[in-house]
Amino acid sequence: MSNYILKYSRDDRVKYISHLDFVRMFHRAIRRTDINFVFSQGFNPHPVMTVAQPLSVGVTSDCEYMKVGFDGEYSENELLEKINNAFPPGYKILAAKKVSGKEIDLTKLDRAVYTVELEYEGNVDIDGFLSNKELVVMKKTKSGEKESDIRPYIYELEKISENNGILVLKMCIAVGSSYNLKPQSVIDAMEKYMDNFKSGFMNVHRNKMLRGDVEYL
Repeated sequence: MSNYILKYSRDDRVKYISHLDFVRMFHRAIRRTDINFVFSQGFNPHPVMTVAQPLSVGVTSDCEYMKVGFDGEYSENELLEKINNAFPPGYKILAAKKVSGKEIDLTKLDRAVYTVELEYEGNVDIDGFLSNKELVVMKKTKSGEKESDIRPYIYELEKISENNGILVLKMCIAVGSSYNLKPQSVIDAMEKYMDNFKSGFMNVHRNKMLRGDVEYL
């Protein structure tokens, strides 16, 4: 058994595919190659794989990670060629690395960098927005919706451009099991705390996932 970290992308063609459908697709793609999964033990064996911080539906990315167990040893180029040839258009393996133990621990990823492009009306004052000591919005949790102060989890927010009613933002925000912040919640806070700001249709792209300031692959 060999464990590998795979870094992959998802583009506009498949951004509305759910996480569970992606997992099923990945299983089918591997079966179309000569690569064999390692399966779990027990009554209902399943391929040994873990996806780090699954994407929300509608979000594209260049930085998704998964850890997969394969029965055999493969070079990075072998995995990229074999899996990409079996993938449908829209997904692509970007990098692969063989790992042992918790050499790369996907559970330690704690922040993500996004590019957010949205339609908007009104004034955009990023400095004034970030000067608030609290940014309280309604946030969905497993137990339902509740108010949450998201200010401690916005590490960076920068206006890239605004032109003809289109605003482009770069944001670095918390991701992970301890606290997971979605770009939509940041936009909700901007609507609440910025005077006369109103957002419309939005495109979100995840550029990086990090542990602190470190990118794994």
